[in-house]
Formats: sequence, structure tokens, C-alpha cells
Amino acid sequence: MQAAVYQGKEKIRVQDWPDPEPSAGEVVVKVRYAGICGTDMMIYSGKHPRATPPRVLGHEIFGTIRELGQQVDPAWKKGTRVAVYPLISCMQCTPCREGNAHVCEKLGLIGIDRDGGFASYVKARQDQLVPVPEEVNDEQAAVVEPLSVAVHAVRNSSFRPGDTVLVTGGGPIGNLLAQVLRASGAREIVVSETKQLRRDLAHRMGFPTFDPTEGDSTEALRRLIGEHFVDSVFEASGFPAAYRDAVQCCKVRGTIAFVGIPKAPPELDILRIVFKEIQTHSARVYKVGDFRVALGLLARRAVDVLPIITDRLPLRDAPQGFQKMYHADTSLKILFAP
Repeated sequence: MQAAVYQGKEKIRVQDWPDPEPSAGEVVVKVRYAGICGTDMMIYSGKHPRATPPRVLGHEIFGTIRELGQQVDPAWKKGTRVAVYPLISCMQCTPCREGNAHVCEKLGLIGIDRDGGFASYVKARQDQLVPVPEEVNDEQAAVVEPLSVAVHAVRNSSFRPGDTVLVTGGGPIGNLLAQVLRASGAREIVVSETKQLRRDLAHRMGFPTFDPTEGDSTEALRRLIGEHFVDSVFEASGFPAAYRDAVQCCKVRGTIAFVGIPKAPPELDILRIVFKEIQTHSARVYKVGDFRVALGLLARRAVDVLPIITDRLPLRDAPQGFQKMYHADTSLKILFAP
């Protein structure tokens, strides 16, 4: 088969690669689409501690079942459309035993710890398959994984219908967070983002936006929604200034959900958090149930993921796709089609 293989810092090569063979309880999925994620870009830039070349990257995977290994539940059929839940958990540590395998002490990921979806085929355990309903088209199904990040963050927070919300960061996760919050009953949702492309997209999708580098963020909130503070903040950028804005813009006894992954430990004004009695939450990846919720949102058209897909490329153009994402501000979500 053909695969886009990580060969080292800023090196992706499309080449022949062995077809995966399913062991007992595993299936082989024919990949229809696989998306580039921020984690893939971290690997590409040589900054991920676990990813070692050569490795087939890609964990945002949608496709159809091609081959069934032994001991696979007969309910799974060839040709079934599936999203791949890419987390690899040990099922032995305390979090796993307590039902929190998504924060396993030894958590792994398809596309880092084993070969991923930037290939013609990928293998997965049968319990990593989530069936995709017919109401969800192929491109929508390709974005289930990042949408599940947003779903998990909202479900893991103290957000309540009727809340006003600030989302800091308008990238794919921030945009999807805003959409999930709207579908969950938020009264007002504002997106802060420094990049024009991302602000323009959020604006087209009905969200008031502002550039946090152009002035005081509380004044921007007052201009946009008539209030200086919001009930809930969802931090989705990972940038130091956004953490300061989150604390500044959150009301007394409001809530902040930390979703973005910072490149270095950020500074937080703990004194202000304590004095304002701000409740904090965090969210890491997702549970398999969040995949099902995400698919339900897509099936009933409660969210629209297609606008964040800016590029659809054949797998043979994977090196150019990574370069495009690495050097330009013209792309949000790039999908590869093997």
C-alpha cells in the first residue's frame, strides 16, 4: 500500500509500505479520509517526545471495514463505514480501572505509537470502531475526532444553557467548541483570535469576534455583547496571553475550561482566580461516548464542520500538505484521501 511516512524533522515521504494484517480482535480499515492535527504538526517539527521515524502518522481517521481478524464480533461487516477511536490504553492502571481510560497513565495513540491513517489502510481493535450513520457524509465523518475534543470539553465543564461564553482561539478546536456550545444552548458566544482567516470564518458562522492583540479584551466583550465579563471561558489556543485573558474576562464565580495545549507551562494569576472564586476545569482528548455524541450532532445538522476543511488533497501530495500547514496561515483543516 501507499503511506505518508514521517522520516524525521520536516520530512514526510510517500512510499510503499507493508499492508497491515489484523490480529485476533482487530480489523483493517480502508481509509477514505484522514486529517492533519496539531499533534501531527508537532511531530513534523521534531518536537514530539514519543514519535520516532519511520512512522505512518494520522489519527483523525474515517473509512470502511476491509478485513476482519479472528474473534471479531460478527456484527461488524465488511464495508461498514466507521470512525476510528485512536486512543490506546493499558486497561491496567488506576485511571483505566476507574473507567477513565482516556487519561491512562500510559496513554498511546494510533499514528504515534503505532502506524496511523495517512495510508491506504490502517488496523485497529474492534472496540476502537464507531459506526457512522448514513446521515453523516464522508467529509463530515473525517472531522469526528476533533469534534469529539470539543464535545468532551463542554461535557466535562460546568457550562449551563443560557451562559455567555468566550472562546479563546479560533482554530479548528476553538471553532468546533463555539459550535458545540451554541448547540448546547449558550446565550452569547464570542471568539477571540489573532489570525484574520480564523476570525473571518468564525464571523461567517455567526460568532462575534475580536483580535485580543488590538486592545483590552473586556472592552471588546462590552462592545460585542454589552458586558465586560462572561459566565464561562473555554481556552483553546494554548498561548500565554490567552490564559491571562481567560482570567480577566471571566466573571466572579464564573468558570474556565482549559482545552488548549500550551507549549510551555503558562503563567496564571492564581490570586485573581481565588479572589474571583473562579471554578476551573480541564479536558484531555475524549471518551468513546463523545464520538457517539459528535456523530449525533452531525447527523442532525446541529454543527457544521465542512467550513473548517480548507484543503482536500490526495495522499501523494502529503509532503506539500504538511508544508502548507507548517508555513502558511491559509489552512485550517487539511484532509488526505488515499
